[in-house]
Amino acid sequence: MMIDITLPDGSVRQYESGVTAYEVALSISEGLARNVLAAKVNGEVRDLSRPII
Repeated sequence: MMIDITLPDGSVRQYESGVTAYEVALSISEGLARNVLAAKVNGEVRDLSRPII
């Protein structure tokens, strides 16, 4: 199943359900993936390794 993820700039990307925030960051840029510490998912700050469902 695919999920839509809205990025801070308002753009929307589709990913497989279960993708991690780290994988999303890596798909945007390697530099972002190296520098990101956490992600905000539906208003909740989460660890990068936690799957987004």
